[in-house]
This record gives sequence, structure tokens and C-alpha cells, in this order.
Amino acid sequence: MILSPITALHGLVLIIRHALFDIGLLKSQYADIPPLVIGNIHAGGTGKTPHASSLLSIFAKRLGGAENVALLSRGYGRKSQGFRWVSENDDWQEFGDEPFLLKQLHPEHPIAVSENRLKGVERIKKEMPNVKLVILDDGLQHRALIPHKSIVLLDSNRPIKTEALIPGGSLRDLKYRIKKFDAVVYSRSSDNIKSGTSIFSSEMITTGLDTQSQINSGKSRVLAISGITDNERFMESLDLKWDVVRRHSYSDHYEFKQEDIETWADYVKSDDLDGIVTTAKDAVRLKQFSETLKGTKVIIIPIEVKWHNEIALNALVDEWVESTIFAK
Repeated sequence: MILSPITALHGLVLIIRHALFDIGLLKSQYADIPPLVIGNIHAGGTGKTPHASSLLSIFAKRLGGAENVALLSRGYGRKSQGFRWVSENDDWQEFGDEPFLLKQLHPEHPIAVSENRLKGVERIKKEMPNVKLVILDDGLQHRALIPHKSIVLLDSNRPIKTEALIPGGSLRDLKYRIKKFDAVVYSRSSDNIKSGTSIFSSEMITTGLDTQSQINSGKSRVLAISGITDNERFMESLDLKWDVVRRHSYSDHYEFKQEDIETWADYVKSDDLDGIVTTAKDAVRLKQFSETLKGTKVIIIPIEVKWHNEIALNALVDEWVESTIFAK
């Protein structure tokens, strides 16, 4: 594989950065609360947010309830800076679409955003002293904070052996780093990968309809809207249930505009469609256009994780929870 100069330079920068942390010239610190870091080395598309959502529920059952398990994100694309507690009553743009969605799904969990993960964990400890675990959403490259445990997600449909670093490929970190993490999850896999006690597989599934819409799936003609990393897969999953007349795909985290919404509403009327189908993540960014969409049926499709070997996963989680660090 011939690498572009920019890709090669990116790799050199990463090698030097990791080496400086490894030899201690760049400092890494432990936090007062055990952090569990979940992330990827691909630039998106591994289902990180649904996996973080699943882990919140899994650990809450073992650590005494939702109030004892917090989540910290940097809040990609947010308008604010510094540490912020995520609230459903505020504008999603203050936190980013993914933290806001996680708060909607898990209202009882403390969820916050901070670009400085170490300071963010310290703030959580100060204001929520009962928290026993902080899940760091997308923190594998934030080496200033030493994780208690770490999980890396790999897209099973994009083998890293054939991938290169950005911009020549989709990797945001060096391949050898995978061996540094405590568990590997091959996401978007249709088969159970049997490869030891710390390697798992999962698949993304689209679940039931949002109750605000009563469209009869299987016969309805709809307009599909998607602004996530892998729009194509989401669109393909819809074909099993709906007659998708129009498909509008946008970049991940795309901020919808008034003219976008008006165009969709016009299509629904002109094509005599039954409604609009979109993801739960996109629905967060559509909330502000509720007046324009008034009278248009909107179907919100949650995307969830199906673990292939839950017995092995639960055994590993139990092992982690029984660690002495949680005995405080």
C-alpha cells in the first residue's frame, strides 16, 4: 500500500505522541472515579453510541442503580465549552446530538460533556459523590486520563488490515493500539465471533416504532431521512418494512436547515406519502422543527445493540465490577 504524504505524516505524529505518553514525557493520570473508556480506531460507523447506551444499563444493574453510573462525552459539534451537565430541558446544540440522545434514553443517569476528560471526571466526583463508575464515550485517544478498563469497537465489515490512517483511509489511530485495550467488540457482525474471553461481537438492530406514529409498516410509502455515519445500512434496513419512495442522506451530525424540512414536507404532500422515517439520533436534531413538521407523521427508529454472547459478556463485566477499585 502506497501512503499519501499526509497519511504518512499523520502516522508519524501518532507514533511520536504515543511514545511520549509511554515514556512519561507526556503525563497520564488516574481519576478519582474508575473510568471505563469505550471508543474506536475507525472514524465513526462502529455504533459507539448504542454500545455506550447498552453499557450504561448493564453496569447500572451491578452498581446499585442508574445514579451510580455516569457518562462523560466531549460533546462533538456542541455550541458550548467547558463542563456541562446534559439536560433534556435545554437545547441539544449545547451538548451535541449523541449526549442529548443518551440523556433521553437514560434520564436517571448523570450525563455530562467536557472536552477535558480528566477535569470532567473530577467535576462529576465533586458534584455527584455517589457515582461509582464513569463511562467515557469516545475517549480511547485521550491518553491524559488512564482508564480502569477500555473497550475498542471494530467494524466487522471493514477489516483493519486493509485500512489506512486518515485521510488515506478511515483509521484515526494506529493498528497496534488494539492490543492495548481490555476488550474488543466486533460490531455490525452477523455471526458470533468466538475468540477468547475478551473478544466479543454484536450487531445493530432497528427496534419498534415511536408511539407518536401509527403508520402500518409493510405497506406504507415513506420518505427516509438519515444523517449518521452509515446511512446506506440504515436505508437498507428500512426496505424490509416500508416502501421507501425517497431517500435523503446527510453527513454525520449534519445540522438540518429550515429549507430541508420544508422540502421534505412538500415531498410528503406531492408524493402522497404516509410519513417520514428517521433515526433516533436524527430526531434529536429535528426537534426544533416540530412546528414545520406539524401534521406530518414522523417515525423514529431506535438503533440498539444485540450482543451475540451475553453470557461471556456478563462474566467479564462481573469480573470488572468485582475489582477492588469498586470496593470503596
